[in-house]
Amino acid sequence: MEADFGVNGQIADLILSNEAATALKVSEITLNITRFSAIDEQGNEHFIMDFPGQNPVDLKGMASGNFIRSKSVVSLPEGKYIALRFYMAGWGNRFVYEDGMAESANTFERLDFEIENGLIIEKNKAPEVKLWFNFAPYQWKRHFKPLSDLFMGSKSQKPRLANGVCN
Repeated sequence: MEADFGVNGQIADLILSNEAATALKVSEITLNITRFSAIDEQGNEHFIMDFPGQNPVDLKGMASGNFIRSKSVVSLPEGKYIALRFYMAGWGNRFVYEDGMAESANTFERLDFEIENGLIIEKNKAPEVKLWFNFAPYQWKRHFKPLSDLFMGSKSQKPRLANGVCN
C-alpha cells in the first residue's frame, strides 16, 4: 500500500483539546484561520503556516469521524510540542454547542489546543499528522423531543391553572 499510494507510514494522530471548549460542551467550531503555530515545551511559538484569505474551516469532534490532515508540521524543528495555536480573523468564527445552539466566536484572536501526550519531532523524521478534536458529541435526542412528546406526553410541567380546570 505504501508503494501504491505514496504513504510513508509516518502519520501521527494528535488529539487536541481546549479547556474552554470542554467546559462549555462545544461540539463544533468554525474558524477563519489566518495563522497556525505550534508551542514547544519551553513555551516558544513556531509558526507553521499562514492562510491569506482563508475561508472558514469546520472543526468537528472525534465522534463525527472527521479529522484534518496536515503535512505542514514537517517544517517544525526537532523537539517536543505541547499545543497548537490557531489565529483567527475577526469574522466567520463560531461555536456550536452539544444542544445545537450556535454562538459567534469573533471576539477571540486565537485558540490554543493542548496536544494529548505531546508531539515529538525527531531529526529528519517529522511525521504527517491527523488532527482530531476532542469536542463533546451532539445530543441527537434533541431532534426527537417533539415526536416523543407527542406519543408519551410532555414531561414539562403544565401551568397550574390548566391542570386545575381541564382535569
